[in-house]
Amino acid sequence: MPTAEVAQQMTPSTYGNIGKVKTDLLPTGVAPTGRVNKNGLEVTEQLLWQGWEPGREYTKNIVLKNVQIKTQKLRYKVPSSRFFSTVYPKPIVLSAGTSFTLPITFRPLEKKQYEDQIQFRTKDGDFDIRIKAILPQTVVNSPERLDFDMCASKDFVHMTFDVVNTGDVETSIQWEVKEPFVIEPTEANLPVRSSCQFKVTFKPEGATVYEAEALCKYGVDGTLSKVTKLRGIGKYPHLLVSSPGKPASNLNRDNLEAAVHFGKTPVGSGITKWVELHNLSPVRAPFRVEHPTGVSRIDTVFHCPQKMGIVPPMASVRIPLMFSPNTVDTTSIDYFNIAAIGNISKSIVKCIGSSKGPTVQLSSSIINFMEVDVDQTGTRTVDIVNSSDVEAVYQFMIDCDESVFKFQYMSGVLKPNSQQTVILQFTPSHPINYYRRVTCLIHNQGPLFLDILGTCHSEMVKPAVLLKKHLDRFKMHVERGFSMYSPEQLNELLREGKLETDEEGAIRIAQTEPVEMKENEALTPSIPPTEEYFNDGFHCDLVNFVPHVSTDVNLADFGNCQNLRVIEDKTVNVTNHTKGKVTVQWMGDGSHMFSVYPTVMDIPPLKSCSFRVSFKPNAPNQLYGAELECFVFYKSLRDYRLVEDVTHCPPWCLTVSCTGHTFMPNNETFLPRYDVNSPKLVFPAVNAKESTYRTLCVRNTGTTPILFDVEKDPSSTFAIKPAKGLLKEGVQIFLVKCKPAEVKTYHHAMVLRLNDNDKYSRALQLCGSAEAAEVLMDSDGVMFFKPTCVGTASKRTYSIKNVSRIPLRFEWKLNNADSKLLKVQPDCGIIHPNESQSQTWSFIPGGEEKYVMKPSLIVWGQGFTNNSSGGKKKQFKLRAVGEGSLGEIMAEEKYFDFSDIVVGSSASHHITLYNNSSCSLHYRLLLDQHVDGPYADNIIRSDNIGLDLETMEGVLPARSRQTILLTVRPLRRVTYQYTVSYQLLTPEGTVAHASVQEPQHLCHILVTGVFPIMAVTDARCYGSAIGISKKQLWNLFSLDNMNVCLDSDPSAEELMYNVSTRHSHRRRPPVYTRAILDFNFSAAPLDSEPCVVNLMFENTGTVPTDWSFLFPSDLHLELEYWAETGEFDEDELHQMKVMDNKLFSIEPKRGRMAPGDTQTVTFTYNHTMSGTDRLPVLLKLSKGREILLNFIGVTVEPERRYIHFPSNKHLFTPVPVGEQNSPKQVYELYNGGAVPVRYEFDLTPLDLIRQENFDQPIFECLNPIGEIPPGRSVALEWRFSPLEAKTYMIDVPVHVHHGDTAIITFTGVGFDKRVMGDTMPITDQHDLTGVPSVQSVAIPGQLVYLSRERVSFNNMPLFSLARQMVFVINRSQQRPVSYEWHVTSQADSKCLSISPVRGQLEPGGIGMCRVTFLAAGVPSFYDLDLVCEVTDEYEMEEYKKSLVDWEAEKERQKQEFVITENDLNADLRLADDVEVVERPSSRLQSLDDYRSTPSPDGELTRYRTLPPIKQKSSDEVKAEERRRKRKEKELWEKPTPPRPFLLHLGLTARTHDVQEFQENFPDDYRKYYIDRSLSEKLGKAVERKQEQMAAITNTIHCNQAEANIISGVLCNVLRGLLDDAYFHEAVRKVAKEEIPYFRQFGQRPKTAPPSAKESERQVGSRHSSARGTPARETSSREGGSPASLVSVEDGARGTPNSVESRMSSVSLHSQKGSVTAGSVPSSVRSAAPSQHPSRTDSRRAAQLEKQTHQKQTIKKTSEFGNSLESVLENTLLNIMTEAFSGEFNITARPRFIALPKRPSSVGSRTGRL
Repeated sequence: MPTAEVAQQMTPSTYGNIGKVKTDLLPTGVAPTGRVNKNGLEVTEQLLWQGWEPGREYTKNIVLKNVQIKTQKLRYKVPSSRFFSTVYPKPIVLSAGTSFTLPITFRPLEKKQYEDQIQFRTKDGDFDIRIKAILPQTVVNSPERLDFDMCASKDFVHMTFDVVNTGDVETSIQWEVKEPFVIEPTEANLPVRSSCQFKVTFKPEGATVYEAEALCKYGVDGTLSKVTKLRGIGKYPHLLVSSPGKPASNLNRDNLEAAVHFGKTPVGSGITKWVELHNLSPVRAPFRVEHPTGVSRIDTVFHCPQKMGIVPPMASVRIPLMFSPNTVDTTSIDYFNIAAIGNISKSIVKCIGSSKGPTVQLSSSIINFMEVDVDQTGTRTVDIVNSSDVEAVYQFMIDCDESVFKFQYMSGVLKPNSQQTVILQFTPSHPINYYRRVTCLIHNQGPLFLDILGTCHSEMVKPAVLLKKHLDRFKMHVERGFSMYSPEQLNELLREGKLETDEEGAIRIAQTEPVEMKENEALTPSIPPTEEYFNDGFHCDLVNFVPHVSTDVNLADFGNCQNLRVIEDKTVNVTNHTKGKVTVQWMGDGSHMFSVYPTVMDIPPLKSCSFRVSFKPNAPNQLYGAELECFVFYKSLRDYRLVEDVTHCPPWCLTVSCTGHTFMPNNETFLPRYDVNSPKLVFPAVNAKESTYRTLCVRNTGTTPILFDVEKDPSSTFAIKPAKGLLKEGVQIFLVKCKPAEVKTYHHAMVLRLNDNDKYSRALQLCGSAEAAEVLMDSDGVMFFKPTCVGTASKRTYSIKNVSRIPLRFEWKLNNADSKLLKVQPDCGIIHPNESQSQTWSFIPGGEEKYVMKPSLIVWGQGFTNNSSGGKKKQFKLRAVGEGSLGEIMAEEKYFDFSDIVVGSSASHHITLYNNSSCSLHYRLLLDQHVDGPYADNIIRSDNIGLDLETMEGVLPARSRQTILLTVRPLRRVTYQYTVSYQLLTPEGTVAHASVQEPQHLCHILVTGVFPIMAVTDARCYGSAIGISKKQLWNLFSLDNMNVCLDSDPSAEELMYNVSTRHSHRRRPPVYTRAILDFNFSAAPLDSEPCVVNLMFENTGTVPTDWSFLFPSDLHLELEYWAETGEFDEDELHQMKVMDNKLFSIEPKRGRMAPGDTQTVTFTYNHTMSGTDRLPVLLKLSKGREILLNFIGVTVEPERRYIHFPSNKHLFTPVPVGEQNSPKQVYELYNGGAVPVRYEFDLTPLDLIRQENFDQPIFECLNPIGEIPPGRSVALEWRFSPLEAKTYMIDVPVHVHHGDTAIITFTGVGFDKRVMGDTMPITDQHDLTGVPSVQSVAIPGQLVYLSRERVSFNNMPLFSLARQMVFVINRSQQRPVSYEWHVTSQADSKCLSISPVRGQLEPGGIGMCRVTFLAAGVPSFYDLDLVCEVTDEYEMEEYKKSLVDWEAEKERQKQEFVITENDLNADLRLADDVEVVERPSSRLQSLDDYRSTPSPDGELTRYRTLPPIKQKSSDEVKAEERRRKRKEKELWEKPTPPRPFLLHLGLTARTHDVQEFQENFPDDYRKYYIDRSLSEKLGKAVERKQEQMAAITNTIHCNQAEANIISGVLCNVLRGLLDDAYFHEAVRKVAKEEIPYFRQFGQRPKTAPPSAKESERQVGSRHSSARGTPARETSSREGGSPASLVSVEDGARGTPNSVESRMSSVSLHSQKGSVTAGSVPSSVRSAAPSQHPSRTDSRRAAQLEKQTHQKQTIKKTSEFGNSLESVLENTLLNIMTEAFSGEFNITARPRFIALPKRPSSVGSRTGRL
């Protein structure tokens, strides 16, 4: 096997290490010539003695050279051994550059190794020089490691290396190494200082890593050794074959066979194609090409010139394949095997090719020269057309020299797709009819025939003209058997009526009267052209039909005629087989070389005549040959007068070939020069005793004729025509026939003898065979099927090969039982010779059992008759074995949760199915969908299933796994539950097994469809909107509706664009959402601070959310300038103004939030332009909702009176029908301007709806007239009292003095509690809004936070108290703060208190505040707002310091001044330019006095609004800044206090009448304590209010003069009081005066208080009387507010000043009663028990009973209940305070202390009574 050096397959990095290894190592006995520098001295490293003998003396020198620039001194120490000596040690002084030589003498005594050293000492240090004497030793150097890298298995690589003898003696080397490594030579002899080259061969046997150690033995008897490590990697080569042009990237492991199609190839030519052999391994791959059928078959047409080769690693080579067909119109198939070295891999190349020959036709099959006179010439032409792309060779089989018909070209070559015109001449010499059928042989094609007709006339004889119709009729007469009769006989029969003519003029037997002569009814079968030409009775024993006239010989061979004068004639006998007399007319005369005598003769019917053929050569040493021609015709046709047209027939042409030569003795014949197209002729396979034909083409390339003679086959299997003749020039085409007698292969060497000389003979190989149907069954006729599931089919292929040379038809036969189990496809067909064809078999078991089946293969030859050898059917048996089985499919994951998937998107997951059974399972997956969501079933039912399986049906092989991709696409926001099950399929039949019919569970899939959502969790505003509470902001921005919209499902239109994109060319992009909300930024004066709103968005979903706020410009496609129309409507201009001036801004405008993340978005509205600004902004959630937000903001001109109405509609809380006291409800108005606004409600619509409802007030406005300070809100109290369960609507005009009038639609809903039940709960509405109670959004500069921003007291009965805790948290770690609580309305302080009102917090500190709500007055809805003002104490201290410095400077400037001439105009400048502006010290201006006169704990002050803060323009700011810088040195501006930070605390509550609360909330009634004393105070307050209202109604009228006098007097009085300093001091003292102790006790009547029942009865009577009188009802409503009960100023008038004072007031009489009650037990204990009570005992018992009754009465009083409630409240508050301060752990587990039992006594029991 050829190999190559391994260097061809190595990479460049390793190439140099392989091939030859050099070991350029120094011999161990040679001392290095280099010197070293030690401490500035250049010395040798060591002294070494070699080759010494004991007893002798050897001396060497050590040279020390000073290489420094200074002189050195050194000493040395002699060697310690006595074998080395030197001179006596003495100091050595070496100047710069000088040297010193120290001799060392060595005196050995014995053969051993000596070692010592000499020590030198210098100023810089010590160093040693070794001295050594060594013995002669054997040392060899070899490589330590040889790495062969990778090599193909069974291949080998070489590597060479050198082994060097560096020792002192000659040695022999012997290598020992294990396979697969081989070292050659194994032994060698190495002289001293020489090397030897060795070759290592690595030949791996498998794919593994080989490591071995090569042991090199050397020295005496191999006692020494060295090891060389060898390493190599064996790799299996991987060869793949591909068709031409197919890239290697398309190859796979199944590509083991490549088909090469050669197409149609001309016979006799060859075509070459290439296949590519790819080596996919990193090693070279030797291969060989095998042709299994190349030797055994006789018709091998495929060849591969390359038998072996090598494919480089990771490369490819091309292998040529050649196709040379030798038979026409056959399809050839053959196979080549390409095997890698060691047969590790084998690829098959299938070659398919078909042959084709030329397609030649004659332009006309008949030529008629018509009438030509004797010795005249007629001319015609005929075209030979080659319509193929193959070159064609033709030859007309006629001798033009002897024939009357002469061709211009006898033979020639036709180029592909060409034609040639041949001129024919007709030169008759006798007046007869002429007809000859000339054969045109075509090489590699069947012969063509040309019918030539002609008629010759002379002056005396004029035969009838022969036409084509006569020839056609004659052929018909031949078929009908009339051609053997002479024309005169046929004419007689026609006249007798025994014959008649048909439509074509041909004769037939008359139908009326039968004739003795019967017509041959069976038509002559069609004769192939080759047989028509070949079967002439001479070259073949067969004739196609009985000839009319024949000769006994067709060849007259005169042989070698040396005597030219005397040549013996040859005899030719002509036989007449007809029933009429015929005339024979030979062409030519005696002047020709060959002639016949006589030339004319009549032959009677069924007789014969002899003719003599003479040969008259005219020169010696020549070759002669000719074809003599004669025409035979019925004698009655010699004259046209004897001929009738119906019976006219053509003559017959007979030919005789003549050959001879005249070469004298001792004269050799001519040397033939010729070409034979093929030395071997292979005949197509046929049946036994059937014929097949091939053509042979011989071309005469010389100038002399060639006499040929073909020897006859003794077995008569092969024959040739012509067998003998003379080839003068051109081409001679032979037709060779093969007729095998039996089924076998025949070989014959046909000898072609040329020029009558044996040495010119040439043998042509002829091969042919008769074939029978024969196929080769794969695997010896046995086929096994794998175990198959019942009801399914397992398929496999089975190959059959046609080993015969004929195409076969095949058919598979199955018996009835096997046909139900087996199927084959195709079950019949054609298989070409040498073709292997595979059929696909299907095994379909019907049960769990083993089956043995026996199908049969029937084959026979294609197109052959049944009785022929090839057509005889043959049967081959096949044994098929299979087994039926059952199995099941399991899933690795029984449950999988996709979690949440965005609707419209998809998610994928792979599930693994496995089949542990022994059979493949056909399955179908089934899906069952269950939807859990808010949609109706009919809607969901119409949806498609949202789960897609990559494979719904398939086949799972035995003991295998399959991964299926699941893709979920949720369509709605619901939870999908899918059950995946499978059902075994029986595609080949139905099986009644339960496991096959019923679906089996596989796994459960859960997925939840979601949309990206987010929600607003907090809102905060500052800037111009600092006074707006969170609830107001929540309503202004419609955040509840926004959260609802964000949480709802988007429509299909909203999902048109999944992401934010510019999709519209309109200036106002279309909106595809129905969710439209208002973002109302309220109103503020012009040039105010911007309104800044922070909204915290939280991703409340489970998927990331991409959101964006899109302005109209963000949705608008930017068009080219020419596309803009330039026409804008009013809305577009307004939007452009808002966006260009950036009135609205959002930061950030887009973002992405992961689940649970929050994002604060800042919305800003700038009050830089007056008017109402609107801007549509689209909130787009990617793959989610779209919400159109209408940004609305109002900027009010400074002098304009404006009330901001967020909406023109208001809905009251639904009220049940039949309520005695309907609750008060609040409607707020906000003054967005810079000046106070007075409003008035027009109550006319209320009166109208009252009249419509039986004069009952449906809507009542309790304060329709009022004034609103700038930037503040006012709460309008309304009462809605429905009479019916329906919706009431009313439009109420609101008049603004010196402003606009607005119409507000108020809507109220009345409902029946009996009908609605629990569906309409009674609440304070805190749960009906989504306002968060905890702050999440941080504001810049905010230090303090509230634990809760919304406090709900829920439903409360009147005359009760409720308390809540709120913590104030300082999150700053550096700055302390102070806080103070304020109310936004003075009326709120009557029902609300907070303790402490103010306080300070250290950094990181927390303050606890108690909020107390008093339910007083009438049933109402409460939505209150507390303001916590937070001051940074650090900034406040800085301000105070700056203020002190400023006041000191101000005082200094008052006392000191400097007058100069440079500052004479200072006063003028001051008056004109300077104005010191002081900013207000606080947002709560009402607290300036409050700080100077602090009020007691628990007192709230009213929150007042500052004048609007104006924001100056940039130009004004710059001008003012320049002025201030210019006057900075002259004036010092007064410091401004730090602006406090405001926190809002919202409180909600709803109060109910006691009886109503007890009915509606029976479970909560016991949780509240009802203070009955408040009802009495309420009654008194109502009466007092009525009196005040009555006094107000009695107005004293006066004229204008009186009014002016009164106003003037009062103005002077008030002005005087304001200017009086003593009055101011008195007011301050009164405010600071403490409340005396006795003020804590109230005055009680001496009589006992009424009982509880009487108190309740009195309260009820007051309530009933108040409800019974409409006037008192109105009065109580007007004066029933908490302001009439509790007031901040009441402390100075002697009434309780707060809720705390009410709770601490207890009557003196109650205290006395309690003391008396405490003395009762002592008197009881002093009385001695007596069996018969006396009068004293009765009096004491009565007194005791009275005291007990009095005690119970005291317990029932409201004062006692208030005191008890106050004690409990303060106790709990103290516990909370102590726990909050960390004094104890309130959450610790309680400890139980067991106390001893106290003895019981009578006194104690009596006391307990």
